[in-house]
Amino acid sequence: MLKQLLEGRIVTLNCKEMPFQPHVYKMQNGVEVLGIEAKSLQIENDKIVAGYIVDQSVFFKSLHFGQTNIIFSDGDNKAIAQLFVRPSGEIIVEVKPYLGKTEIIPVYYRTILADTAIAIDLKGALKHYLVARHLMKEEDAITEVHYQSMHPNVLKDSFAGNFVLGCHVDGRALQNAEEYALANRQASLKFSKIVIQQQGTRKVIAFHKLLTFMITNHVFMSYEHIPEYISNNEKSPYQQDRLRLV
Repeated sequence: MLKQLLEGRIVTLNCKEMPFQPHVYKMQNGVEVLGIEAKSLQIENDKIVAGYIVDQSVFFKSLHFGQTNIIFSDGDNKAIAQLFVRPSGEIIVEVKPYLGKTEIIPVYYRTILADTAIAIDLKGALKHYLVARHLMKEEDAITEVHYQSMHPNVLKDSFAGNFVLGCHVDGRALQNAEEYALANRQASLKFSKIVIQQQGTRKVIAFHKLLTFMITNHVFMSYEHIPEYISNNEKSPYQQDRLRLV
């Protein structure tokens, strides 16, 4: 209860200290992980934002602090976006695209630091994918990843061969100690190359492919083997709603 009151107080102060200014947010239709060529959109709360489609662009204009869901449609298929307007009027958009027959790579969490903390296992998920397609062996290790993020709110573009975390849904910067905030979010990454260590030798894999990662809320102990597939209804015995500790 105290935490909720403090958070409410902080939001109120932010609204007072940061005068609201309408912002316009532009998306490229059918490209920015919508998965469809949207012909119409439906805004659940039109007091928060106004939206419209012009040619190949989708525009949103902030009207009030808060958040709302938006449904894009091409007449047959739908994509959903969660839109958050910050106290300043800045717009943050989190899209759950229409994936169609897109292959989804599930990402899990592993316990670290003597099982007192958890961390997102992105490299593990990518390695599982590459091993299954005989692009690397189980004993090999991924040392570098190079990609462009189609969804920078979740994962930003790679930096120095590393995965880079994005932000909270409301746009606040995400710290390593808050990795669990990425649970139940997804991101499409356009890879260019992956570097692996194979029997002590550096090997470059030219990997020009767009992959979509679904970050689950499953937590595995450091010694557990991650099964081939886990359905949405099946839960790991170690699945917990907990933040990584520092």
